[in-house]
Amino acid sequence: MTIQRGTFGQVADTAIWALYPSYNEGSSSYVHTGLSNGAEKNALYRFELDSIPYGATVESATFSTTLYSSGTGEIRVHRINASWAESTVTWSSFADSFEPAVEATFLGASSGVATVDLTELVQAWVDGAHPNHGFLLEEDLTALTSYRSSEHDILGDRPSLEVCFH
Repeated sequence: MTIQRGTFGQVADTAIWALYPSYNEGSSSYVHTGLSNGAEKNALYRFELDSIPYGATVESATFSTTLYSSGTGEIRVHRINASWAESTVTWSSFADSFEPAVEATFLGASSGVATVDLTELVQAWVDGAHPNHGFLLEEDLTALTSYRSSEHDILGDRPSLEVCFH
């Protein structure tokens, strides 16, 4: 099953920015991580998993995103631990509501599609070990990475989560 806005399931994504701590970017065609105009940006994602039965075994869960980066550094995935809404969340309201532990990593690239294995995280959500508040992407402040968001005009470039389960 592939969850992607415009094809199947519900997806929320946005960026939060330290430079404008009260600004919401929920309707933008792009989200970002890294250093933008001298301040940190983080990307937030949440894929609804309602169509996966509680307690199902997740064989694999792969997040895919179309990206453009000024660097090739490590981009880190963290579990978010508080609820947020795409249309209202800001840097201030989010208030670092993510776990410091890194769930997975992938590398920035000048362009292309990046994928990362989130099987363990998705399994924890399906099992009810953690509520599904989604995940945050962040990277060192040496690059800026742009990701096409769920609002992007090109459906195939929107972020997706492919989950195989039984």
